[in-house]
Amino acid sequence: MRVTDSAYEEIWAYIDGLERVGVRLGLERISRLVEALGSPHKAYRTVHVVGTNGKSSTTRFIAGLLKAHGHKVGAYVSPHLVSLAERQMVDGVPASEAEFCDLVGRVRPVVERLEHGSSDDDRFTQFEVLTAAAFLYFAESGCDVAVIEAGLGGRLDATSVISSEVQVLTSIGLEHTEFLGDTLSAILREKAAVIPEGGRVVAGALAPELKAELKEICIGRAARCHFLGDDLLVLCGRQDEMFDVLGLNGCYSDLRLKALGDYQRSNAAVAVGAAELFEQEQLDEAAVRSVLASTVVPGRLEIVSDQPLCIFDGSHNPQGMEETMRSLDRILERRRLIAVVSILKDKDAREMVKHLAPRCDLIFATQSSSPRAIPAEELAKLISGLGKRHEVFVDEDPRSALHSAYRLATSNQVVLVTGSFTLVSDLKRELN
Repeated sequence: MRVTDSAYEEIWAYIDGLERVGVRLGLERISRLVEALGSPHKAYRTVHVVGTNGKSSTTRFIAGLLKAHGHKVGAYVSPHLVSLAERQMVDGVPASEAEFCDLVGRVRPVVERLEHGSSDDDRFTQFEVLTAAAFLYFAESGCDVAVIEAGLGGRLDATSVISSEVQVLTSIGLEHTEFLGDTLSAILREKAAVIPEGGRVVAGALAPELKAELKEICIGRAARCHFLGDDLLVLCGRQDEMFDVLGLNGCYSDLRLKALGDYQRSNAAVAVGAAELFEQEQLDEAAVRSVLASTVVPGRLEIVSDQPLCIFDGSHNPQGMEETMRSLDRILERRRLIAVVSILKDKDAREMVKHLAPRCDLIFATQSSSPRAIPAEELAKLISGLGKRHEVFVDEDPRSALHSAYRLATSNQVVLVTGSFTLVSDLKRELN
């Protein structure tokens, strides 16, 4: 079925009406769906990217590197910032909204047929439908490899129906504890569940105890794991924009990133290692240099205006906020921040604000469109309770808060929008 203009709004309403997570986690529904669609996920080779922070950046880097080495590459990332169509890309180009609606329009009747007679707690989730649509898009686009970013966790994540050749674990932090467990070890086990027997794994920087546990997991599955800091090295001076990567099969020198953030060097190195494992040989150094220098990562320390300087960053947990502040300390030197902040209720808002507040002169506590957003007034009280020397304002409207921050910013101040990807998404839609 081809989606007509008259059905366009109906498709978007259908997607919006789907449950985000669902009552029951598991792979049974997505397995039935992709099988009914002809198993499109088996039409190409795959790389699976899991972790707490850095997944989307690493996915984009890997996809770019594989494209530069002659592959037609699909990439599946989340969340989106302006349109759900952004989540599936082929050779770095997102699907158009028309293509996306056509995909969902063809997947929808299959979903409804499979749901016939099912109980309310066994309905397909939005992520399952979007994942199946992306798999179909990559197959119909003729991709020979797809780099797939996991959504929630790993073991029961809809993306885990793929049989990946290379597995990437970027980082481990406390997140989605109601689903993944309330310890770092439990979360590691959930995410490492994507590693198959005989897997080939690249892991980012992990705490020593988590590294030891991942090694044991890999030994138990006869999988080989390569760690950043051991098998992969990033060589650079603290103030130097250029850096080198000692990879698994070669050395890549004089690298520069378009994406801001010191942590992106680690993501880039992990991506190089993953691409080397996939290619099973040294990469072309000039291609590596070109890809890293041109890859854009939307919503991660993304500069959206110069006067005043305004940066959008989707840091949404303490680990991510700490890394963002560390990067801004170097990038901005002594310039102070005016922050526009919204944080979701299931995040550790207090710890996030502890990293953010000391760098701010003014903070606008606002409220994103997510139903899980902390009310602006409540967030402002939490920030004020830290007793730091900054002013806190309440503005429930993110657009109004951003306008106020713009008006108040001096030449030595930077406007930072942060705390959740939903907030960044809300404001990017306004700017568009």
